Amino acid sequence: MSAKDFRTWHGTVQAAIALAHLDAGTPTARKRAVAEAMREVAHHLGNTPTVARASYVDDRVIDRYLDGTTIAPALDRIEKLPLGDVRRTERTERAVLRLIKTG
Repeated sequence: MSAKDFRTWHGTVQAAIALAHLDAGTPTARKRAVAEAMREVAHHLGNTPTVARASYVDDRVIDRYLDGTTIAPALDRIEKLPLGDVRRTERTERAVLRLIKTG
């Protein structure tokens, strides 16, 4: 594994979290939400939104969001865990894996 693999995974997880928090009902609103999520990911990674989306976010996260599926149900349960609890990270990453493996 390389550092880029870790950055890609981190970007993918950050995008899934951001999209889970952005509720958008119309196709236009969903596209705006994707753009907002990419700005957040880019900020965390120190890149532009274009580079973040093209190089550091798995397309399946965006595809699932545009189809109406996110990790929001899992986050509702995860966010009840105490801050600093390592299970928060583990469960979030498992939820993202399930998201990108389904469909």
